[in-house]
Amino acid sequence: MTISWILVIVYTLFLFIVTPFLPDLIHFASKYWSSASVAHFVLVVEIMISTLLLSMSGWLFIFRRSKFIPFLISTSSILITTFIIYQFLPNPYEFTHLPEYGVLGFLLINAIGKNTKNLYLRSLLYTVLIGTVDELYQGILPNRSCTWYDIILNAMGGILGLLIFWGIQKNRENLN
Repeated sequence: MTISWILVIVYTLFLFIVTPFLPDLIHFASKYWSSASVAHFVLVVEIMISTLLLSMSGWLFIFRRSKFIPFLISTSSILITTFIIYQFLPNPYEFTHLPEYGVLGFLLINAIGKNTKNLYLRSLLYTVLIGTVDELYQGILPNRSCTWYDIILNAMGGILGLLIFWGIQKNRENLN
């Protein structure tokens, strides 16, 4: 077993271990900081991810114009769809699914290996499977629930992670 797979396993276990305690963690954070501050923290994380994606779009525009449009359309459509969905379920903590599963998607694609057939599809399927199992697990926990909305956010986070990996790979190829 390689270090990449160990990272995937440790990160996945971390997600499953922390899941039951997230409401308590948010409640604890709200004792010391206002709910608005906690929500702003989540927003800052999302802005950082968006900034990374826009930066990568800029690099692709400069170095690989043919890859710029698909990357920009993909990332923009995910962020816009998430924003639209968010309007119907206004809970800022829901956006944590994107970075959580973005990191998992990134770790998985790295662990599977660059020369693997259907690399992105396999990584996405594994990410969605883990995200679905995580939501089903939450469904059996007290004070937690399982929703399709969260499963979709997990998948969208995984796609963002894969797009970030793809963008980094394309930038590395252009620099070499």
